[in-house]
Amino acid sequence: MGLIYDQFTRELAGWQEKYVGRPREELLGLCLMALEREELVTVGYREELMTKRLGGMPLSDPVRELISHALIWAWRDEEMHTIYIRGALLKLGSPLLRVKTFRQQFGGMLGGWAGSVRQHVPWKHAPIARAAATAVTWMGTVTGKVSEDIRKYLNYGPFRDFCEFNVDAEKTASLCYERMIALAQLTPELGRELADDFVRVCEDEKRHARIFEILAESLDDQNRLAPGETDETLAAKIADVGEYFLPRSLRRKIVTQNKIGSGGRVWVHSGEPQEEKCGVFRRLLDQSGLAQKLEERAAQLGKRAEELRVVIKPSFMLGYHTKDRSIITDAELLRELAAFLRERGYSRAVLMESANIYDQFFAKRGVPEVAAYFGMSETGLEIVDASKDQVPHSYFRGMAQNTISQSWREADFRISFGKMRSHPVEMAYLTIGNLEWMGGRCDEFLFVERQAHRETALMTLLDAFPPDFALLDAYDEASDGLVGIMGCPRPKSPRRIYASEDALALDLVAARHMGVREPNRCIILRAACHWFGDPSGRIEVIGTDQPLREWRGPYDTEFSTLLSFLAYPVYVFGSGRGSLFVPEMDEKAFPPLQRETFARRILRRGLRRLLGLHFPNRPDAPPEPGVVA
Repeated sequence: MGLIYDQFTRELAGWQEKYVGRPREELLGLCLMALEREELVTVGYREELMTKRLGGMPLSDPVRELISHALIWAWRDEEMHTIYIRGALLKLGSPLLRVKTFRQQFGGMLGGWAGSVRQHVPWKHAPIARAAATAVTWMGTVTGKVSEDIRKYLNYGPFRDFCEFNVDAEKTASLCYERMIALAQLTPELGRELADDFVRVCEDEKRHARIFEILAESLDDQNRLAPGETDETLAAKIADVGEYFLPRSLRRKIVTQNKIGSGGRVWVHSGEPQEEKCGVFRRLLDQSGLAQKLEERAAQLGKRAEELRVVIKPSFMLGYHTKDRSIITDAELLRELAAFLRERGYSRAVLMESANIYDQFFAKRGVPEVAAYFGMSETGLEIVDASKDQVPHSYFRGMAQNTISQSWREADFRISFGKMRSHPVEMAYLTIGNLEWMGGRCDEFLFVERQAHRETALMTLLDAFPPDFALLDAYDEASDGLVGIMGCPRPKSPRRIYASEDALALDLVAARHMGVREPNRCIILRAACHWFGDPSGRIEVIGTDQPLREWRGPYDTEFSTLLSFLAYPVYVFGSGRGSLFVPEMDEKAFPPLQRETFARRILRRGLRRLLGLHFPNRPDAPPEPGVVA
């Protein structure tokens, strides 16, 4: 082992002696240390940094892709660990512990930035950043955070040196988690699942150490492959650690049956007059081969059409008033899809949605009630509430997500029927985002005390239970603007409907039409490309393949760009768990659970106006349904 490992072994022994007989205090202290370390490497392994460093190395494209994907996978793991440890500390601790938690995370963030700049950016390329990073490093040395053994590794040099440093660092992390596992078993009052989760993290760290060992052994001091090493031998070594560390094209045992990331055809049909909508949709269903794919699935399972369980996931639970249907999958299209299925004998189809945080503030926000309000019950399909349909499930990866909708899990054929929406963080929220919350309520994955990484939770769900087909409604009233995910006072009518067997391919095409030139700016799409492979080079668009002329998106102006940048941290930390960010709910249909205070009313109305969610009375607005509060 290296000097860093030996130093930490001595430090860990000192902790055990200091906290003898106090396992809870020792565990919390180690959790704080682990949080700082996880945040440090999350920043240090970040994709844009690794991509830039690898781009300047004399390697072939296949080798560069191998190394890049392995490092991205490790980075994703560390990101997941950071959120889990932070959430655990925030749930367990006092106000003082919460302050320490945020302080440790900030320290890790700062240290990770400084270390990564010193290790990967030469002085001549960024003298100011290097000077600042050096100042931070020396500050860490003075305060005892950065030892002499560590500081000598924090210099720009061969990439192999960086890998050797992280072999030691990852082994040190696994040693820390081994002690935390033992302590968690002695403190069951902190949660019996804690020890099991630490076991998973410990195994991740051991795999990361092995990956860095392989990379260190495979490179020479000139950042080239070592003599005798090839992209094939490197891929074989990485595969022994885990096939997910390989690009999709090189995986042999996993994701072979998953259509996400496979590419292929994306159908985009368009029409002009309102009367054409259902006709355009029918042609799309026929030409995209949905009936054939259903038949193939039934034959594969040895089932008759009437026995095949089909689950359709539309979007309607964020709907709040009939005057704004821009975030609702069109009920007419859903009725047309239901008729299409019935005509072919698929009588076991259901609609599924999941409750969201609006039911914390307003009554009658159950899935069946909202479905009836927006006319979804007129499809003739059974309505299933995914949030009440959860059953235990053990995902191979990810943390703090342990359930899945039973109906989604047991479906023979799954369809994601999303609605085109802009999003201040995601840029475009489409058919993959539409499947969030099939494995738990949204408030479990949004706020600061969450323990599950939102994108990882969605990717593990898609890996285990992917959609077999994807549809995107972008015909009437599509939600554009800063907070299109919540609603839109002036919706667009793109007059388009999309279909594909690969939901990721569909979303990449639709995002491009919405003006998103770089999918990496969409967090969910970037995560999906990392997880399942980027299908961009394998997509064939059938039909309209032109940008939407009038689409603005959340980054249309400098002001909206600033608000988009602030949207996520403000919502996570300052929204009162979403209570301040609610649209103008139809309170006749969904009465408030509590009387709105004067201060809350002012804040809510002010935020609606700031975000462009204020809806003046429209003379052309459709009449409200006859729902009695």
